[in-house]
Amino acid sequence: MVTTTVTVHAAPGRGRYTAEFSALPGRTFGPWDMPETIQQLRIAALLEPREARDLVFDAALTGSATTTTG
Repeated sequence: MVTTTVTVHAAPGRGRYTAEFSALPGRTFGPWDMPETIQQLRIAALLEPREARDLVFDAALTGSATTTTG
């Protein structure tokens, strides 16, 4: 079984986020604002609302965050 991940990167001080999916190497999606990033993660990565929100919040605090996709 292959585990796929999504990584969210925060643009410092800009309130914008991008996403990279391990299943699509070399492609970056976004930039989006926080609410749109959460919505996109719910659709594209099949994350639950809280998982998507927590991933974006973690990226906002640390610069980037990764989780497995649904």
